[in-house]
Amino acid sequence: MTRSVKITALWLLTICGFSCHSICDVLPMFWGCDMAVVATDGNVDQGMIVFMMVLSFLVPACGVYCMLWKSRALKLVNVVLAFIIALFNIAHAAMELPAETAGQYVILPAMIVIGLVLAWHSIRYVRES
Repeated sequence: MTRSVKITALWLLTICGFSCHSICDVLPMFWGCDMAVVATDGNVDQGMIVFMMVLSFLVPACGVYCMLWKSRALKLVNVVLAFIIALFNIAHAAMELPAETAGQYVILPAMIVIGLVLAWHSIRYVRES
């Protein structure tokens, strides 16, 4: 498997991981658990929704897009995006854990590993050229 295919697969795993993270937070609702967050009034800042959409979908989609061509500039953009995701995964896990949902103890560490492996493969991809 070529390095560009590995990087693309890791970007797709990142999108899947963020999706599983969100689903894991919502699942207790189906068993009748209260989903209300204690310290909020129920209104979510639209900026936060956009921020999470950008980090969970747009950044990985741009990473996949960078893998379509062999340009050195796009490889460097991919490295920057991979580092952003790796750092965000670490910071997000530090903020979320300990979590009420046990599934987060599987998903968030896996996301950290995926982000670090993605950054490592992205750096190696730039150095190969």
